[in-house]
Amino acid sequence: MEENNIDIFKDDPKKSILKIAIPIMVTSIVTTLYNIIDGMWITGLGINAITGIGLITPLFTLINGVASGLGNGIISTLNRFREEYGNDSASTVCSQAIVISIVISIVLSIFLLISLNSYLDIYGGSYLINKEAMNYATPLFLGLICFTMSIIFSNILRSEGNTKRPMYAISFGLILNALLDPVFIYTLNLGSAGASISTILTSLISALIMYYWIFHKKNISTLINVKKVLKSKWDWFITKEILKTGIPASLVLFTLSFSTAIYYIFINLVGGDLGISIYSSGYRIYLLGIMPATALSFSLVILTSTYYGARNIKFLKRAHTYGTINAFIFSLLMCAIFFIFSDQIASIFMMTTNNPPLTEGISLYIRITAFCIPFLGLGLPSAYLYQGTGKAFMSLLWTITSELICVVPAMYFIVYYFNTGLIGIWTGFVVGRGIANTLNFLFARLYIHKLEKKA
Repeated sequence: MEENNIDIFKDDPKKSILKIAIPIMVTSIVTTLYNIIDGMWITGLGINAITGIGLITPLFTLINGVASGLGNGIISTLNRFREEYGNDSASTVCSQAIVISIVISIVLSIFLLISLNSYLDIYGGSYLINKEAMNYATPLFLGLICFTMSIIFSNILRSEGNTKRPMYAISFGLILNALLDPVFIYTLNLGSAGASISTILTSLISALIMYYWIFHKKNISTLINVKKVLKSKWDWFITKEILKTGIPASLVLFTLSFSTAIYYIFINLVGGDLGISIYSSGYRIYLLGIMPATALSFSLVILTSTYYGARNIKFLKRAHTYGTINAFIFSLLMCAIFFIFSDQIASIFMMTTNNPPLTEGISLYIRITAFCIPFLGLGLPSAYLYQGTGKAFMSLLWTITSELICVVPAMYFIVYYFNTGLIGIWTGFVVGRGIANTLNFLFARLYIHKLEKKA
């Protein structure tokens, strides 16, 4: 092990959150900046490529959801078992988690490839748009296991507070991806397929770097022995605990993926292909705005799972409090930056093509949806708190409440009652997520209060 990272859990949560969150935040910002650069290269391929790749966004969200959900399930189970049962159980958790992740990746890859045509038929896009979507999606789904294992290995390292090594590996892969994108897309003339090939290739490189650290350099305190687990009797209790958090956590992003598919249908009815292009491009920028809150919230999975396993509810409460305060402050700052500089941000994003209506549409999207960001800073830490304490189903319920019960009706009401077009859709995001995330925060404080009474 590189250093005694586990000692970080003994510090005051106020210090621990930032120590864990800052490397994750850097990784997240690099990831989102890459997505923006990737989007800039893609805009040079034209409106059909932008729209086609945009249609794959819900499926990519699904992939990311499964991988991230499993990763969160690993962190939550691993830290709780380490505190309750010791390092031997933690070793079994890691080993079984890797096997489960490989199996799920293969199954999901086959499912997505088989169902891709049927999925695209739902939107009724043109032949050229569907062709671009197929070109982009096929390499992505074939290499899905590379993307998944990169996330799983990074979460195994992060579970012990070792957040810097995943930052180095993933950031290296993303920077390499940004450099290879124009080569694959334009130099090799692979078009939209080149973008996904570059993504998979660099994900594989990042995964191999972390594999080396975990299995050869042994930069973690937990001994992982996959062969031993496969030869011995399978521990279904551990599998149940991983999936108890992993499945609902995955379904959180599946819900986001499903709701995004609904948004695309709605946006297409109101704004056509231009509306879809605005949303798919603007959403990449929006993700940059929520990255600080996401990183700080993710650190809560690592901390609260450890505190919950040790039955240290006092530190758990303080972690949630400091995590929410920091996430909200960072989110307010990002909201102000996006609102004030929306025109400049949109222009930078569209610098590889000349499309004034698209640029203006993205700018308006950024300016309106910026007001979602502070509300996410308030509610997102609570969603990750539930996952850390093994109650990921609660996180799923609040995501459903936000995206399907609050956002969709708000969007529909504002668009059709006030006849506001795309502006109404963007405003619906703010209203729906604002209500849901505020209620989520209040519910989380009540949940912590109940934990205190039981302690």
